[in-house]
Amino acid sequence: MRVIRGQARLVRALRRVGTLRRVIAAIAITAAIAQPGAASAQTNLQGAPLFLPPILAGETPETAAQCLALAITYEAGLEPAQGQEAVAQVILNRVRHTAYPDTVCGVVWQGAQRRTGCQFTFTCDGSLRRPRNAAAMAGAWAVAARVLAGQTADHVRGATHYHADYVSPYWAPSLTRVRQIARHIFYRSPGSGLRGDGAPVTVALSAEHSAPSPVPSAAPPAHDPVIRNGEFAPWGLSLGGERR
Repeated sequence: MRVIRGQARLVRALRRVGTLRRVIAAIAITAAIAQPGAASAQTNLQGAPLFLPPILAGETPETAAQCLALAITYEAGLEPAQGQEAVAQVILNRVRHTAYPDTVCGVVWQGAQRRTGCQFTFTCDGSLRRPRNAAAMAGAWAVAARVLAGQTADHVRGATHYHADYVSPYWAPSLTRVRQIARHIFYRSPGSGLRGDGAPVTVALSAEHSAPSPVPSAAPPAHDPVIRNGEFAPWGLSLGGERR
C-alpha cells in the first residue's frame, strides 16, 4: 500500500516537473515492478517457460505499452497480477496472429469506431469517460513493461480469446479451452497462425498515462470465430447484449 501511495504521488508530480518526467516515471514503474504482489506471478510459477512477446515492427515500444496498459487496467484491473499478465499476453498473441492487426494499438482499438463492434468493450461502451486513478495506471504500466520485456511466465499458452466466467459466449465451443485464471477463461484458436519470431523489448516509459487516440481498425477477418454475420462480438459477450 505504501508503494501504491508513493506511485500516486510520483505520477502527480510528473505534471509539475517538466524536465524530469521520464526519470520520475521510470522510478514509479521500477517501484511497481518491485512489489511482492506484482511479482507473484513470476515467483509462483518458477520453471514455467517465459512468454515471448511479438516483434514490434509497426509501433514504438512506448506506444505499444501505452495501449497495453490501458487495456490491462480496464479489462483486468481487479484481477491478480497473474490475471493481468494473462490478458496482456492474449493481446500480444493476437498481434502475432495473422487474423488480427499487427500492432498492439491496432488489436486493442479494433472495431472501436462502432458502438457494438469493439473487441474490448471499454473502447466503445463509455468506460473511457471514467479515467482510472494514477496508482492503477502506474501498476498497469508496470505489468505492460514486464510482459513486453519477456519477464513473465507464459500463462495462456497461445490463447487469443478470453471471457469472464459469468457469461457463456457463443464462440467458446469453437475454440480450445486453455485454462482459467481468477475470473477469466482463456481459449486458443484451432491451428496455428502466429507470425514469425518474437523479441523482448525495453520500454522507455513516458510520464503521461493518457489514452491514445483510437487507431483505425483493419477490416475484420471473415474466418475469425468471434465474428458472426460480418459483425464483431466483444470479448466475453454474445451478440445478445450481455455485458462484462
